[in-house]
Amino acid sequence: MYATKPLSLFKSHPEAATQPPPDGRNSGYFVVKGPDDDGGGGDDETCCWGTCGGSRVRALPFPQNRVLTVRYTEQHGESSTTYADAVVFVPVPDLPLASNRYYAVVAAGKHKGLVRACSREEDMTTLCFCRCINDAKPRVFDPADVYQQVEIVQRRRGRFTARSVAADGFPYFLYRKKYWRVYASKPKHFDLGEAPGLNAALRSRQLALDAFPVTTTAAVGKWYAPFFLVKESGVSPPEQMDRATFYEVSLEQRWEAAAHGHGDGYAGKLDSKRVLIGGSVEGRQEGGGRHGDDGYVWFRAAAAAGGGGQRVGLCASLWERMRWEEYRGGWVDEHEGAGEVAGGGSVLVERFVVKRMDGSVAVAVDFVHFNKAREKLV
Repeated sequence: MYATKPLSLFKSHPEAATQPPPDGRNSGYFVVKGPDDDGGGGDDETCCWGTCGGSRVRALPFPQNRVLTVRYTEQHGESSTTYADAVVFVPVPDLPLASNRYYAVVAAGKHKGLVRACSREEDMTTLCFCRCINDAKPRVFDPADVYQQVEIVQRRRGRFTARSVAADGFPYFLYRKKYWRVYASKPKHFDLGEAPGLNAALRSRQLALDAFPVTTTAAVGKWYAPFFLVKESGVSPPEQMDRATFYEVSLEQRWEAAAHGHGDGYAGKLDSKRVLIGGSVEGRQEGGGRHGDDGYVWFRAAAAAGGGGQRVGLCASLWERMRWEEYRGGWVDEHEGAGEVAGGGSVLVERFVVKRMDGSVAVAVDFVHFNKAREKLV
């Protein structure tokens, strides 16, 4: 999950890029470009995913709320050839932005939604006694695939090249060029708001307020996740990127009334974790609590609940980040010994909500903290 930082911060304080990512595994920062970051001129807004020009990007780190078009022009005597590639550069998590390591996600064309990959030395072929690099095709995001990561190197102001993070890798031919340029454009519905991450002080303060009503929900954290960390069954990468290039991930707190038990005033044992597909339809985790072979944890809506078997997958890294945050907040998994709540009382529930950019909910997960209960409703 990614918190946000304004691009202006890195312009005025370049050393800020060396700061480590926020606490927790699988975390990082998105850089958000504002309207004043082009010297007051703003950049072109387009619905063509980076194909209609844009403003020049002259320094690292790259912003995430823009489609960046990599361009390189080769001169051939009196003629020239220009190559271009429209992508979204997503920082590799768990590293400071100064590492300049990114996933280059194709933003236009038949490979839209796939990640540019480096080819390997063993993929090279021999032609006329020369060893030739064969570019790898873009492929579906895989967090374990180091060949999908590139390091961007600034050769001079406004001119860049890239190298593979893998020792035996070769970036896509355009990125291997030594002096390519970058232009930023803003597609419609591509806004990233402020996401400060976890507000630890507010999270703790809410727990200490006995007067905090059961009916009140408090937002105590906000992040973003790139679309490839969330899978929606039946939705292709290009369609998904059009619908939600980024998902908003928020953490909410509320006190929930415990259900009455069997006439003895006791609620009995409750599930410590609940999944709601679309934010309202009860779902269940597939695979007995383990992630699938594709590296995603899948949740399926219960047919009886009216979900029609709808499925949503969270990348294992995103799922483990949520669970880590809950463990840090004192949550206990029922498989490790959940508690019970007296009837008529209330129990703390923390909910992670994953929303598309249009505000609709893809999935919500409730984590019930049995060890944080109140005997009476407020």
